[in-house]
Amino acid sequence: MQTKHVNADYVMKTDDDSFVRIDAVLAAIDGRRARSKSLLLGEVEKTNGPERDINSKWYISEAEFPDPKYPPWAHGPGYVISSDIAKFVSTTSGKKELKLFKLEDVAMGIWIDEYHRTQRRAIEYVDDDKFVSGGCAENYIIAHYQNPRQMLCLWQELKKHQRPVCCN
Repeated sequence: MQTKHVNADYVMKTDDDSFVRIDAVLAAIDGRRARSKSLLLGEVEKTNGPERDINSKWYISEAEFPDPKYPPWAHGPGYVISSDIAKFVSTTSGKKELKLFKLEDVAMGIWIDEYHRTQRRAIEYVDDDKFVSGGCAENYIIAHYQNPRQMLCLWQELKKHQRPVCCN
């Protein structure tokens, strides 16, 4: 894990079918180094809970997660966490003290909530709709569900126009 080998203020997780504008990610976190809060940056959900429809691919039983609402979490195509959260997750999961959960992005939200509760650290949840979890949208930071050709097109359009342009 990065926390043992790399000195970084932030860690970003992305899916392999996500096109990421690194310049925009850096701009989004610029100036946050001086803040004392821990950070989760992405398309953050704060109000939804487990899917209880047994026919859904996101079905979660009450035995798996009894609460009616998840802690805040960021959609999986890409999000940024501060290094203190990354270190906590790495260290605590290495000791097998974090509960595994089948939805990776929601699991991170659960672990961040555990960090907040046990370490008494304030968390800054930054919801940015430019972290697009359903394709590509104007002025994106992340475009999701992109195949290799689309990623090449996004890169070429970015170079050509010096701004994000979606490819159809």
